[in-house]
Amino acid sequence: MSDVEIKNKVKKALMIPLEETYADDEIVLHIQSCKSMIRSAGVSADVVETDNGLVQALILIYCKTFYGFTNDGSVKELPESYYFLLRQLTLSNVEASNVS
Repeated sequence: MSDVEIKNKVKKALMIPLEETYADDEIVLHIQSCKSMIRSAGVSADVVETDNGLVQALILIYCKTFYGFTNDGSVKELPESYYFLLRQLTLSNVEASNVS
């Protein structure tokens, strides 16, 4: 899935009209941060960049959690569903590489 396609999915999830560009920089930053986090969990870059439903779900959860975050001292934490899906993706990635 291209960066533009995932950015548009995130914008839809955040109810931002696709033609609006005011939030694009922040959204792209969150997408890149999430992809880095997924790779750091042991998922190969190839899987992160493919059209994988778990990766897309993780990106949506991550962006919906941190979009528009203000630095007011409050702590935003990713929901447990994020970590559950990340574990599933990591395990399926390990299983797929063991089959090869």
